[in-house]
Amino acid sequence: MATNTNVKGRGFVKRVRDKVKHKYVKDLECTVCGTSEDLELHHFYSVSQMCNKWLSKEGIKITADEQSLEYRDAFIAEHEDELVNKCATLCLKDHQKLHRIYGGKPALSTASKQERWVKKQKAKHELI
Repeated sequence: MATNTNVKGRGFVKRVRDKVKHKYVKDLECTVCGTSEDLELHHFYSVSQMCNKWLSKEGIKITADEQSLEYRDAFIAEHEDELVNKCATLCLKDHQKLHRIYGGKPALSTASKQERWVKKQKAKHELI
């Protein structure tokens, strides 16, 4: 089984995030309610879960920091859409609501449900 060993505090997931974070687009307001306070970026596809699934599928065991760099670009190339585009800017309140429904670490299989939830909440908020 693949392992995401955290070497010197810099594991594979952190290396992936560090490489793509400049591409993240955090809006100036919450997608759901429109507030500009306490904004956070929510990934519909958990970066850590995607990384661990990919490492396992590829049969890769990370045991040294250099390996994180070696495999990072291949992972990003394969999952750039999920990493960069499948996100929403949510205020802390709406982000917490989403996680109360889907859990602290939502399963990858719930990504489309999370996206629909955000759209429905936005529509509801617009009716108020």
